[in-house]
Amino acid sequence: MLDRILAEARALAPAARRLVLMRFLIYVGIQSCYFIGVLGTLTYSMDGEVASTAVVVALLNLFQIVGSFAGGAYLDARGPRLHFALLVIVMLAVDAFCIVFGGDMSALTFGAACLGFSLGFFEPVSRSYPAYLTADAIELKRINSALSIVSNIGVVVGPLIGGAIASVAPTRAVFAFMGACVVLAVIPAAGFRPVIGVRAEGGGQDAGPAAELAEGSAGAGTDCRAAGPSGRPASSRSSLGPSGRPAGSRSSLGPNGRLAGSRSSLIEGIRAVFSNAALSFLFWAGFLSYLGYGALDPLESLYYRDVLQVGVAWMGWLSAASGVGAVAGALLVLRIPVRRVTVQTLLVLLCGMGIGCLVYVGTPYVLVALVGQVLLGLAFGMIVPLQNTLVQMHAEVEVIGRANSMMTFGASAGGVIPLLMSPWLAAMLGVQGTLLLASVLVASFPVLVLVFGHQRIARIDAEVHPAA
Repeated sequence: MLDRILAEARALAPAARRLVLMRFLIYVGIQSCYFIGVLGTLTYSMDGEVASTAVVVALLNLFQIVGSFAGGAYLDARGPRLHFALLVIVMLAVDAFCIVFGGDMSALTFGAACLGFSLGFFEPVSRSYPAYLTADAIELKRINSALSIVSNIGVVVGPLIGGAIASVAPTRAVFAFMGACVVLAVIPAAGFRPVIGVRAEGGGQDAGPAAELAEGSAGAGTDCRAAGPSGRPASSRSSLGPSGRPAGSRSSLGPNGRLAGSRSSLIEGIRAVFSNAALSFLFWAGFLSYLGYGALDPLESLYYRDVLQVGVAWMGWLSAASGVGAVAGALLVLRIPVRRVTVQTLLVLLCGMGIGCLVYVGTPYVLVALVGQVLLGLAFGMIVPLQNTLVQMHAEVEVIGRANSMMTFGASAGGVIPLLMSPWLAAMLGVQGTLLLASVLVASFPVLVLVFGHQRIARIDAEVHPAA
């Protein structure tokens, strides 16, 4: 597996490698803080119950939505470089607060909300940044798979490091580790140069990626392929966009990294999603599919403590098992032909994720839960790069940040709604019973969407894969 990962890393363009490293460093810190710094402290140090955990997770998810909208709009208005600079400032401020004040329940709750905002602001790095590097479908899939691989390695490494830190130091020390990861991410970010941008609204000619490469070549080797592996120019979108938009719909960024003429209105991003059949369908499919998944977040740590009867260290081990499965899933995506990068494939994988959830929470045995986490991670590791690739294929780059913000809103809103019912359901069905019900919903909704929406799905998939 390691050889395959290294081979894929070498196949990426230098700009993509920098992006992958930026994502990995920050995500390792985030994973350590979320699982150990927030949920671990709440469940094991503060003896949290369903209601308090649900409140904290709900606030984190709600502010993640807010952060996603803010991050997406700022990305579209200012470009990736300034977006990442502001992200670093936001995350370091959150770290500082949690280190200094994160010792009681109220501070932990506020810190979780701030962490949620920073998570949302961070999402465009993996969801939207690839669209600034290429428009070739094969290359997008390769970059998104690499991002998913390192993200899931972060799911393995982050909780393990967080658990190790928490075993020898106060829990809030985990946030210091996150701050160190953010600072390290500045090193690859300093040489990151986007290649593709948006056309100036004045109607000027497309300067093309070559001009940007010439400007940025003195930087840290930021070239990106002029042509994708399929032979199509990397800046061409004519065979990808649902409306057959010409290649000139994208142009290069200016030397200051700003998007000339970018529309900053959030309404424009909403219109971009709901006026596009493919993006609108992806939004609602994500919302329905994650409608049951949100119940897992506030109850998962309680399931470890009360049903599996394991200590806080197992939070790290079980999360790591999911990460191992997700790395394997992201590698499998590389073997999926481009013609199978479809909404139908995505929905089948979402159903598979639900089946993994059922195995994960279906017994009181920790080893079975371990197997379930691997299966859950395997499906999730394939879902993320495919979903991101689909959005990048269908959305125009001038609204890519806000389009992905809407996707985040759909998934997060679907995840927040069960939080309102979790305390009541847990009191009636128990923690494990509630988790089983949620898992059934996760597995069922994609099947219902496939059954009742198959004709629309076929039309959407035919827009980008007419031969199929």
